[in-house]
Amino acid sequence: MFPRNAFVLTCLLSLALLVLWHGPSRGRGQSPSSAAGLFTPVVIPVGADPGPVAVADLNHDGRLDIIAANPNAGTLIVLLGDGQGHFRPAPGSPFPAGHLPNDIGIGDFDGDGNLDLVIPNHQTPYVTLLLGDGKGGFRAAPRSPFATTSRPHPHGVAVGRFCGAAMPLDVVIDSWGSNQVELLVGDGKGNLTVGPLFPAGPGSDAPLRAADFDRNGTLDIVMPNLAIGHWNVNTVSILLGDGKCGFRPAPGSPFAAGAEPWSVAVGDLNRDGIPDLVILPYGPKVSDPRQVAATVLLGDGKGGFAPLPGSPFSLPGCESPYRAAVGDVNGDGIPDFVVTCMQSDSILLFRGQEQGGFQVVPIKVPSGGSKGVVTERGVALADLTDKGSDDIVLTNGDAGTVTVLLSSRGR
Repeated sequence: MFPRNAFVLTCLLSLALLVLWHGPSRGRGQSPSSAAGLFTPVVIPVGADPGPVAVADLNHDGRLDIIAANPNAGTLIVLLGDGQGHFRPAPGSPFPAGHLPNDIGIGDFDGDGNLDLVIPNHQTPYVTLLLGDGKGGFRAAPRSPFATTSRPHPHGVAVGRFCGAAMPLDVVIDSWGSNQVELLVGDGKGNLTVGPLFPAGPGSDAPLRAADFDRNGTLDIVMPNLAIGHWNVNTVSILLGDGKCGFRPAPGSPFAAGAEPWSVAVGDLNRDGIPDLVILPYGPKVSDPRQVAATVLLGDGKGGFAPLPGSPFSLPGCESPYRAAVGDVNGDGIPDFVVTCMQSDSILLFRGQEQGGFQVVPIKVPSGGSKGVVTERGVALADLTDKGSDDIVLTNGDAGTVTVLLSSRGR
């Protein structure tokens, strides 16, 4: 269990966040900037080893809450937000989440109007479904965990109505050992049934994601093509959904995605209404340090992708990027993205510019840990205080904390 006064710790703005990078920009359209005055940090002790993180309104109060999975502890943390940047543990939190919870999918799987959570259990053939009570509490679905045929085991989940807009929610998981993805069909009563498998390139042991890449009203899947034994593939696969429980490769898929593409975030980076991709490499397997960079691919609305001018974007001081998220942190209507790094005390904010390109802003993140350096750090962007700009939610696994960087911009 973690302390009741978890939200109390707040660090001084100027001392915690004043970080400048004076090195040259390697990518066209990228320039350094300062983090001073952008955020107020709040460090929340939660115990265990928080990693994967998501944000949603779990208790119907119109305020966003934080969900974080503890892989080693096999639990899930729920922090209820008050809309003013303060958070408290939900009654009963942390909740059992099965063996090595590795990702978090959100949706109403039993039709009661409350959000539920689906979690892949790394190093097992199972996914766990936790049913929400609408107050921030969760319990395992009666038949959870659900067996899959994923090889060797699932790593990520994507949630959507893959079998039709009027049908219950389903789940797609990776099966990189067989170069496939697997559909788990929902019945709307809190059950998941193994469905068909679909070819998906070499596959990935990082989370896959879903979005409507071809603008036909049905969800599609993106998955980086990197896993153990699949080095130097350097592509990302796009599978277009037919809305009838089926998927097929997008024309031109797989697409070039930089060196050792491993982690992907989805968002509309050029404001054309079409989802785009931010792809990070698996740094330890990249032989040329100059290729440790963020690749931005712009969607064409037909399921195709091409690099944003200036991409890939260098990652100053980040030898091993980990996760990315897309949002608008300063409320100017121009999308930004954030990159976290392994073995680091900092993150990188790529702040979108009106004329195109990005300003890279290194931000030193207080974690509350004794060393400051965090091995792995999950990230989510969301407007937690309804001010019109996104805040940054970070998990600090080694420190057993969650850091919220509250944006000082917006209305």
